[in-house]
Amino acid sequence: MPRKTRKYVVVPEDNVFNDGMETSSFRLFRSMHRRLFGGRGGGRAVASSAAHGAERGDLSPTRPPLRILETEAGRIRLLDSIGEDEASLVRMTPEQAFVLQRAYPGLRIRPELRLYPLRFGQVNIIRQQAKPAAFRSEKTLALRCVDVESGRPVADAPVVVVLNRRRGFGISEVRTDAQGRFSTALPAGQASIDAIICAPLAGYWPGGVEDVPVAAEGETEVVLSLTPIAADFPDALARMVAPARRGDGKGVRVAVIDTGTDPAPGLDLAGGLNTTGTEPADEWFGNGTGHGTHVAGIVARIAPEVRLHAYRVFEKGDGGASEFAIARAIRQAVEDGCDIVNMSLGQSSEPISISREVRRARAMGVVCVAATGNDGMAPVSYPARSAAVLGVSAGGVLDAWPEGAITGRNVAAKPRPVGERFFARFSNIGPEVDFIGPGVGIISWVDANAQGVMDGTSMACPAVSGLIARLLSRNPALMSAERNQQRSDDIIRMASEHAKPIGFGKDYEGAGLIE
Repeated sequence: MPRKTRKYVVVPEDNVFNDGMETSSFRLFRSMHRRLFGGRGGGRAVASSAAHGAERGDLSPTRPPLRILETEAGRIRLLDSIGEDEASLVRMTPEQAFVLQRAYPGLRIRPELRLYPLRFGQVNIIRQQAKPAAFRSEKTLALRCVDVESGRPVADAPVVVVLNRRRGFGISEVRTDAQGRFSTALPAGQASIDAIICAPLAGYWPGGVEDVPVAAEGETEVVLSLTPIAADFPDALARMVAPARRGDGKGVRVAVIDTGTDPAPGLDLAGGLNTTGTEPADEWFGNGTGHGTHVAGIVARIAPEVRLHAYRVFEKGDGGASEFAIARAIRQAVEDGCDIVNMSLGQSSEPISISREVRRARAMGVVCVAATGNDGMAPVSYPARSAAVLGVSAGGVLDAWPEGAITGRNVAAKPRPVGERFFARFSNIGPEVDFIGPGVGIISWVDANAQGVMDGTSMACPAVSGLIARLLSRNPALMSAERNQQRSDDIIRMASEHAKPIGFGKDYEGAGLIE
């Protein structure tokens, strides 16, 4: 039976005290890139694994030709390389990785990780999926979701049924039918349902009820009336952030590394790139989840004249993105002249290729901003946890949602609200938090034609990116400064000087909200 292999990321373990020293570890590392692409150059502008077709949007991408490298650990397959002195991606067995790490201690060899969008939603609420077919009960739930104004059914809307809040046990990954209905069996011993949520992607505020009594037998009927999104509704972003001035964002380039961005109204899209290596490079528009477009729309709400660069790292139909696709996107954003890189995504472990790229970006005068995560005040996620990245937590404004919306369930009891502002109970915390942004009940585009409401540190992150872009556009001397770490340090110092604490504490809000 063939040994099971997996993808590993390999990066050099830089030692500034031996800078330029030609070690055996570095010789092996550089040979990986040369074996893949030949010569001694530093690679191409377009992601390497996409170079055989994906950079021509009309062709299907293919990996480089099969390359095998003989090592002390045996034959390993080379998949990709960002550059001769940068991260490489290889395929080998765990046993080979173990042997190779000990033979070349000057390298870091880690399994490739996957990162996920940091919108707070059903994936955070339901951690253990119920199996209604196994309940063998006469009890049922009959849910109907309707428009509060017209009474029309709200079809194809995601539904979450929380049977046990503490355990995260319930039903998700289901939708209403064409009549706005959803039905399911319930456990025989279920006396009440902790929460029922209906959250359409577009057009409506999420609706829901909590602590719903279950009928002793038969059907429990629930009707949720959903409120349409009004164009002029003052959401938390409108109430926490001052209105934009004319020219805010002008000349600033912001990279949105996400699920892709659709050409929605008000978005000045300079272009984009798909860095997955499995889809054509010109497929950088939204992958259908709406997340990347929502993020880009938030940046544009705060800094309307900013130029947006969209880097799609999530394939269509895939909830996760490879760290190598993200690392390539960061590299490309720097090469494209972006000033700020927004990453509304995360993972609990360190993705070493991303850590390397954000350090390089910082040295090149580029500021990387990332969401802290939505794990209920757990430690900050990566890449926000990295020292070279600004980590952003989420807050909101009390009652910045219409009656009937279930958005208020995201208000934290501790820390207590300060005035009308509250901390989001889902937001991760820790000393790595640099700023806080509005991330509860935020309205933005989800495709080229429709708007939706989302919660999450994913939403707070682009608010901070937009605020930094706003400040940078008002400082032409800093805008035109040499692109080095002094520039990125000065941008961050400027943002910190304009931040004011709300009163939650540094582990919750860092320097506070940028004004």
